[in-house]
Amino acid sequence: MPHPIAEDLIASVLHRDSNVIVLNKPPGLASHGGPKTYFHVDAYLPDLKFGIQPEPTLAHRLDRDTAGCLLLCRHPKSSKKITRLFTEKLIGKTYWAVVRGAVADDHGFIDAPIGKTNDESGWRMLVHEDGQPSKTEYQVLGRGKDEDGQDITWLALTPHTGRTHQLRVHLDHIGHPVLGDPFYGRGDEPPLFGQPPTLMLLSRQIVVPFHADREPVVVDAPPPELMRPGLSACGYAGDYAPHAASVDAQYGGDGSDAEGGQESFEGDD
Repeated sequence: MPHPIAEDLIASVLHRDSNVIVLNKPPGLASHGGPKTYFHVDAYLPDLKFGIQPEPTLAHRLDRDTAGCLLLCRHPKSSKKITRLFTEKLIGKTYWAVVRGAVADDHGFIDAPIGKTNDESGWRMLVHEDGQPSKTEYQVLGRGKDEDGQDITWLALTPHTGRTHQLRVHLDHIGHPVLGDPFYGRGDEPPLFGQPPTLMLLSRQIVVPFHADREPVVVDAPPPELMRPGLSACGYAGDYAPHAASVDAQYGGDGSDAEGGQESFEGDD
């Protein structure tokens, strides 16, 4: 009998073919394990074989509290092809975020280098002149107010580079941090709309041109139920993904969410 988290992941499959799988990863579940991260997508990949050997592998990663499209490769040949597509920047990714404040321009770019810093409290990414070139495109999709009457904005984000935490760092840099972000912006978010802090960041769409002579695989992820208050306040009236109760234990933990390590194809934020 599969573990409840594995059952949730099976139910969250948005696309499956002979080469790739796209999951709608629930918020609260890390992509990879770590010293204090015991529940993660990697652990349940044996349950996602769907009759193909060997088990699938992660093509990229999303941070623990980021929901949405997560791409898996179903066999080594697929993995090699997807790695090349990522390297050549041919895989398209779009994110949604609900951020604090009224973003002034309906469309724009954030072009600011990002580097890593370490101190006694741990590591984090920040905009720094010695960092790596980083560029994010944004488009306003809606505007609204939070429960205190403060401005919030719903954005579509396209990362043109793939730095760790890029989207969150860039949005904080321009004064519009993602609602519920535990590391950037205010970092100590109070309850939003009467709910515990929830990172309102979604990997909304992934475009995979696996075959040069065919239409690309295009997959959209519905936002998680936890993002409903922010998105609804900004005018979103679409569907939401059911809440994955099996990962509730990830909330209120010690914050060890395996976010460090490899560069993310991000904001694989």
